[in-house]
Amino acid sequence: MCSIVSSYSKDKIVELIELNKHRGNFSYSISIYDPLRQMVVYSFKSFGDFNYDKLESIYVGDSQYIICHIQAPTGGLTKNEDRIHPTRLGSSHLWHNGLLKPAAIKKLQKSLATEESFDTMLLHDKLQTSKDYKVLSDIEGLFSCMYSNNGLNIFRTKHGKLYVDDALNISSEKFDGSKCINFDTIYSINFSTNVVQCIDTFKTFRFNFVINGDME
Repeated sequence: MCSIVSSYSKDKIVELIELNKHRGNFSYSISIYDPLRQMVVYSFKSFGDFNYDKLESIYVGDSQYIICHIQAPTGGLTKNEDRIHPTRLGSSHLWHNGLLKPAAIKKLQKSLATEESFDTMLLHDKLQTSKDYKVLSDIEGLFSCMYSNNGLNIFRTKHGKLYVDDALNISSEKFDGSKCINFDTIYSINFSTNVVQCIDTFKTFRFNFVINGDME
């Protein structure tokens, strides 16, 4: 189990990390996203409990957006920094909460001609290679993601969770004033208007239960 939290506010990040801290303490990351340049400009990764002092030292004010990930890996407790989210391909980054089925991993390995076994990297590579969100329909697994690629997008499957409020605070756990984004929907974050808007859709491959969204 993992968690994604993000906010302009350092204090809100602390609040959301506390809300999500039961979801993992094996590793964490703190990334700074620049809305004007539409890209991640800094990312710090480490093992163990989330370090609030590190957040304090990185924080540069409310003009830049903070994205954090805390992790309890589903693929084993191997101390490999490359397996701490986000994954990076060029200037693109992917934060992922969930897991892909073994069959989906094998299918992606074959289609991408790679021996890579990290499911997040495979998911990221497929998105980058295809440049089409419809490919998510063919990937069996559970995922809630934040994807930075010339902009910042969020999405989830039918049995994932990701919550957002009007100030663009985001969390894997519900918090006051937040709404769960709709499943199988790609949302683009518009930092000029503080609005998340639907830009595409896909269809969850398989699911055992459904977590409904709250977005209009």
